[in-house]
Amino acid sequence: MRQRSQTIGTLGRAPARQTKDPQRKQSQRLPPLPPTPPPSGGPRKSVVRAWLHEALFENVGLKFLSIVLAITVFLLVNDDKDREITVRVGVGYQLPADKVLVSDRIDEVRVTLRGPWRRLRQLDERELDRISVDLRGQQGDELQFTPDMVHVPTGLRVASIAPRTMKIQFDRRREKRVEITPVVLGKPAHGYRVIELKADPPTATVRGAEKVLAALGTVRTREVALDGHTETFTAEVPIEPPEGVDSSGVDVVSVEVKMDQELVAKKLPDVPITLLGPGGEKVDTAKWIMTPQIVEITLTGPLISVEKAKETLSVTAKLPATGSGARDLPVVIEGVPPGLGVRVSPEHVRVAPARTP
Repeated sequence: MRQRSQTIGTLGRAPARQTKDPQRKQSQRLPPLPPTPPPSGGPRKSVVRAWLHEALFENVGLKFLSIVLAITVFLLVNDDKDREITVRVGVGYQLPADKVLVSDRIDEVRVTLRGPWRRLRQLDERELDRISVDLRGQQGDELQFTPDMVHVPTGLRVASIAPRTMKIQFDRRREKRVEITPVVLGKPAHGYRVIELKADPPTATVRGAEKVLAALGTVRTREVALDGHTETFTAEVPIEPPEGVDSSGVDVVSVEVKMDQELVAKKLPDVPITLLGPGGEKVDTAKWIMTPQIVEITLTGPLISVEKAKETLSVTAKLPATGSGARDLPVVIEGVPPGLGVRVSPEHVRVAPARTP
C-alpha cells in the first residue's frame, strides 16, 4: 500500500487546536516560583523574600490605580442607597373671613424624607415650600397632614410627617371698641414722677374671637421709656393687642407723659437747738438750762428741695433783751428753701438761768 505523503496529508486541514494551559496563564500573572533551594535555611529565606518583593512592588502604578477605581465604584454604589433625613417645614393657613381659629395652631411640622443619599445631602430645608392649608371649607374638627401637601424635589419622597393631625376649633369673629392703656417702663430722674398718662386717640376698635373680646376691656401700648426724664414729653408707640386679637384702623397712638417733681413729707428727728443772746450771739450754755434741747422737724414739698434743706436749715431760740428769769421761747427755723412746708415739735422751749453754787 502506498504511504500518504506527510506533506500532502497536511494540506487542506486546519492545524489542530491547542489546549490552553491554565498553569501557563497563571504564570503570566505572577512571577515564577523560585527553584527549590538547598536544604540550608539562609538561601531559602532570601529567595522567598525576593519573590514577595517582586509580587508586591512590580507594576505598582497599575495596582494603585486598580485600588482607587475599586474604592470609587464602592462609594458610588453606596451613595445610591436610600437614606432618611428629617426637616422642618412651615405651615400657613387660609381662614374663613367670619371665623377665628381658637385652637392651638401648628406653625411647622417635622417631615422625614427618603431617597438617595446624594440627593438628600444636597437638600436645603429652607428651599422647601410652606405647606398651605385652606380651612375655609373645613369639615370636622381635625386636620390631617398628608404627604401630598409637601412639595419635595424630584427623586425624594415623604416617609412620614409629625405631628400628623391638628385639632380645629373656630369661634365667630366680632369687633369691639376698647380703651387704650399707656404702659411705661423704667423710672424718671431722681426727684421726679409721672402724674398723668394720656393716649391720643383714647380708644381703638379691635377684632377677634367673640369669647375673647367679651373679656377684653382695654388694649395696652408698647412700653414708653421714662429713664432720665424730668419734663413732660410725648411718644409715638404702637398698640399691642393680646394674641388672637387684631386692631382695626389704629395701630400707633400718641402717648403724653406728664411729669412733675416728687412731693414728700420728711421727718427730721432729734434736731439740736442753738440758744442765742439778744444780739444773735451764742450764749454760754453753762449759764442757762433749756428744756428740751432737741426738736422734731417735718418738711413737706419737692424731694430735691427737702434734701437740700436738711443741709442748710438751722434751729434757734433767742433770749430777749430784758428779764433774767425763766421763760418760754419760740423755736425759730431758718435756711429752708421757699416752697417747703415746715412744722416743728415742740414749738417752744423753756429757758431758765442755771443755779450758781
